[in-house]
Amino acid sequence: MAHDWNNSLREQWHWHWTNQIRPRLEGLTDDEYFWSPVPDAWSVRPRGTSTAPVQGGSGDVTIDFAFPTPEPAPFTTIAWRLGHVIVGVLAMRNAAHFGAPPASYETFRYAESAAEAMAQLDEQLETWMDGVRGLGEDGLLVAVGDKEPYPELTMADLVLHIHRELIHHLSEVSLLRDLYLRSSAEELVKVDPPGMFHNPAFTQGVIAPSGRTLYVGGQLGSDGSGRLLDGIEEQTRQAMRNVLTVLGSVGATQEHVAKLTIYIVDGVDAQVGYAASREVWGDHRTAITVVTTAGHARPGALVEIDATAVVPG
Repeated sequence: MAHDWNNSLREQWHWHWTNQIRPRLEGLTDDEYFWSPVPDAWSVRPRGTSTAPVQGGSGDVTIDFAFPTPEPAPFTTIAWRLGHVIVGVLAMRNAAHFGAPPASYETFRYAESAAEAMAQLDEQLETWMDGVRGLGEDGLLVAVGDKEPYPELTMADLVLHIHRELIHHLSEVSLLRDLYLRSSAEELVKVDPPGMFHNPAFTQGVIAPSGRTLYVGGQLGSDGSGRLLDGIEEQTRQAMRNVLTVLGSVGATQEHVAKLTIYIVDGVDAQVGYAASREVWGDHRTAITVVTTAGHARPGALVEIDATAVVPG
C-alpha cells in the first residue's frame, strides 16, 4: 500500500507548529524578546553595544557569537534563539537547497522587535515547507551533498533534523516566556492581545509577576479597530468581550477574576446593561462594584469595565 512520506514529514512539523508552538508565541512582546534572567547573556543588540567576540548582522542590530563556542555556552535570550532558528536553521538551508536568497549569520538583517522576528520566522517557515513539498517522494532520497556537514545523508534525514531543531529551540523560547511571566523581577508584564485596538498611550492589562495578579485596564465598548459601538447594550457586550480577551490571552477566564468594577454614565438604565453583560459573562458569581459617573473621557462612552484577576500558574 503506497504511503505519502513527504506529507508525513511535513505534517510532523505542521501539527506541532499549529497546535503547540505558534499559539505559545502569540503576543510575544519586546520586553520578553530582549529579556535575560542572567547577566551577560548572548542576545541581539544595537550595533556597537555588544562585547561578544563576534557580532554578526548587516542591519542596526547584531547578534552575539564566538568561534568556537565557549564552554559552558552562554545563556541566550529569546531574541538570540529566534535569530538562530531564522538564520542558522532555516534561511541558510532555504538558500542551500530551495533557491532562496543567500543567508549567513554575518550578513543577515536581524529583527529589531519581537513582531519583526515573528514575521521573519513565518516567512522562512513558509519557504521551508514549500521547498520540502516540492521535493516529492523521489527528492527525499537524494543525498544532501557538500552543502551539509554529512553529505552522504538524504534530504529526508535533513528534514527530520530541521524539524527536531525547530521543536527543540522554539520549545526553549516557550519556556523562557514562562520564566519571564513567573519571574520575581520588578518589571510589570504588559498585556496587549492581538486583534484588540492598540493605543500608544496605555496597555490593556498588566501582570505583577511576583503575585501573578492581572490588572485589566478599563475596557470601553469599542471593537478591535477602536470604533465605539452604539447604545448601552452593544457597548456593555463589547466591553465584557474585551475583558475576556485580555484574560484569555494569559490563560485566565471568568473563574480567575477576583473583582469587576463597572462604571456607568448617570442616567443610563443599569438593568439593561446588566442583562447585556450576563449574555457575555455568563453565570459566574464575581465580586462587583457598580459606579455611576457623570461621563467618561471618551465622548459617547456609556460604560467602562475593569477587572482584577489571578493568573493561573
